[in-house]
Amino acid sequence: MTAVTSLGMEASTVTMKVRALPGDEPPEPVSAAMLASDVVICPTSRTMYHTDARTAACRKGARFISMAGATMAVLGSEAMFANFEKQERVLRKVVSRMKLAKNIRVSNPGGTKLEFSVQGRVAGGVPGFCKRPGDATGVPDIEAYVAPVEKSVNGVLVVDASTSVTGIVHEPITVEIQHGIALKIHGGSKGVKLKKILKQAGKRAAFQVGEFGIGLNPKASIRGSIIEDEGVFGTAHIALGDNTRLGGKNRAPIHVDLVFKRAEVELDGRTLLKEKHLTL
Repeated sequence: MTAVTSLGMEASTVTMKVRALPGDEPPEPVSAAMLASDVVICPTSRTMYHTDARTAACRKGARFISMAGATMAVLGSEAMFANFEKQERVLRKVVSRMKLAKNIRVSNPGGTKLEFSVQGRVAGGVPGFCKRPGDATGVPDIEAYVAPVEKSVNGVLVVDASTSVTGIVHEPITVEIQHGIALKIHGGSKGVKLKKILKQAGKRAAFQVGEFGIGLNPKASIRGSIIEDEGVFGTAHIALGDNTRLGGKNRAPIHVDLVFKRAEVELDGRTLLKEKHLTL
């Protein structure tokens, strides 16, 4: 607020009750304020990116910055001082490769082994800044993403970094996926909590794989705040739930990101990422 007003701009701060689920809509006064704004900065505990309120505000020309889970540690982290302009060039190359791909295979030393189709889906990217009206991003996140063809995802996901609803994972969470649905989730208290939150959404669509993403911020670290964690270079993430704003067809009242370390990503049999080495 102080920084914005020091630049001579009109600024307002609005607080609201903590949303129960990531992706829950804000109350009407907050939605109205978003629609009336040129820039919306959201340091909220639950993501507002996957809401109709955000989509409507961006359609009207607002630039939207998600900072879901951002703490003072995140705001003062090295990740905030990444060369975002330089990494955008890397991001564009990764997104271009993903746009050409038909099938993706993902693995990691922890036990992740997933395969899925992205045929007909258009990859996108989060550069960590908004230059044009209507742009939406996350800060300090930098990532390339795509919505997998919903029923094509099969295999095992081992989450050994963090999730957007539990923070850091000390004991890996194993997610068994068949035909795009997370059928089994197990792994300590964090696994129990993840399953409980997904059930709380009340729809089978909450267990649907909605997104695959690759972190590209070389200065980011895993610290239990999803807006930084999902952007850590060398990690990848799978999200369960809504992907309608990412080019997919699964509408759900929730979007939960699951981050894993030391990712290896193959596009149509060719290696794109192996831990912290990119082949572009």
